[in-house]
Amino acid sequence: MKKFEIRKLIKEEIKNFIKEAGDTVLGKETPIGLSKIKTDTANDVVGGGLEDEDKSDDMVSGKKDSFAVGNLRPAQTEIIKEKAFGMAVNFILDNNYNNADLEAIVSNDSNPYIMDGHHRWAATSLIDPKAKVQATQIDLPGGPLVTALNLFTKGKLGISQGNKGKGNVAEFTGKNLSVVIDNALKNGTPGEYGKSAEEVKTALEKMPGAGGNADTGKAIMMKNADKLPKQKMPGAPARVEMPVIDEKKVAIVKSMLEKGALDIAPPYSDEVKAAIGVSKEKEVEKEKEEVAESKRWQKLAGITK
Repeated sequence: MKKFEIRKLIKEEIKNFIKEAGDTVLGKETPIGLSKIKTDTANDVVGGGLEDEDKSDDMVSGKKDSFAVGNLRPAQTEIIKEKAFGMAVNFILDNNYNNADLEAIVSNDSNPYIMDGHHRWAATSLIDPKAKVQATQIDLPGGPLVTALNLFTKGKLGISQGNKGKGNVAEFTGKNLSVVIDNALKNGTPGEYGKSAEEVKTALEKMPGAGGNADTGKAIMMKNADKLPKQKMPGAPARVEMPVIDEKKVAIVKSMLEKGALDIAPPYSDEVKAAIGVSKEKEVEKEKEEVAESKRWQKLAGITK
């Protein structure tokens, strides 16, 4: 292997090292559930980022972007298939599924995890996995993002318990959805997204690729149900332990993270240090290790001698 190729590989390793070092919240890559976060800690973290020694360390970028709905993955399993189908019928009848706004936050993983709006995600996926949707992407992986949003949920919003969830994404199979569709074609859909049996039939006729045939539309939706990702984010807690960030709070949390207002990365403010048990000795030792590691990589890459 040529010298410049080796140097290029080492520089890539340095980039990965730096990236991985920043992909934590409160020093953890795994998500911390709401009940595991002390109220005092959350209160100290929210706003604490503007009081520590380096405001830039806590700044996390975010932006509204477009995603193929089929490329998004769930951070929870609690999704009700009947509710998702009812929403799908409404979306089709209103022609409001392609480029629709999920009004939710997603992670920066290669296939991003959605933090909320799971039923809107599932409903759109049932219609067309290739459909584009809008969401706010925060520059953190799924695990650390859950922790950051839980700190905001408890420290800023004063919410200490997430929403109780029902249903299971594993139930989204063509076979199971066939039963839901047949019942809706006979009795309509109930609840908030209620539609008559005739309206359900019309929606199926308007499914992408159905060509005006309800049976074809049903078959396509059943296949889309089988394609729906069934595995939730590794390590994600139960729905009741997850963030509560409705569409009105998305812009607020995005703004606070961009400003570095949440003290989620070292150097921490004195209050956060005390809350999470970071002693001065541990902090100095960690800084020395990071400096030594950085110097080692730079030397290997020929950046320094």
